[in-house]
Amino acid sequence: MDVDTFRELLSHWAATVGIIAVRDDDRVYGTTITSFTPVATDPPLVLVSLGPHAQVLPFLTEGTHYAINLLHESQADLAHVYADSFPVGPSPFPDTGTPTIEGALTALSCVVTGVVTVEGGGRLVLGRVTEGTPPGGRRPLLWYRRASTTLAADDLPGLD
Repeated sequence: MDVDTFRELLSHWAATVGIIAVRDDDRVYGTTITSFTPVATDPPLVLVSLGPHAQVLPFLTEGTHYAINLLHESQADLAHVYADSFPVGPSPFPDTGTPTIEGALTALSCVVTGVVTVEGGGRLVLGRVTEGTPPGGRRPLLWYRRASTTLAADDLPGLD
C-alpha cells in the first residue's frame, strides 16, 4: 500500500492528542503524539509509537521517567508547538520533577520498561504508569481527518 492511501485511511481514526515529555538534567524535551495506547491495567502499562526524528527519542531508554500529558480542547496551540522538531515558546513544564503539564486533561507519570525499534526507524516505547492526575472535566483534544477537534458531533470534520 502506498503512503498517501495509508495516511488517508488512518485519518478516519480519531485519536487523543498528547505530549510525551522527558527531563534530561535541567531541560525538558517534548513531542506531540496521537499514537498512545493503554496496554494493560495490572500492572498499568501504556505504549507510545514515535517516529524516528521525535525529539524525545534519545532520552527514552529503559528505566527513564517520563510523562504523557493528554491535552484538552483548549490546548491545540500547545500541541502544535510540540509537533515541531524545535519547539519555541514558554515551557509548560515545571522546573523540577516529572514533566507533567499543569492544566492538562490528565497526565501519566511513567517509567520506560522497554523500547522496540520498528521498520523505518521509529520506536515503540512501553511504560509502566506510576502516577496519574485526575481528569479536569474538560473535553479531550482529538486529531481527526488531519485537524484538531473535540467530541461534539457537529464539530467533527468530514461527518454528515
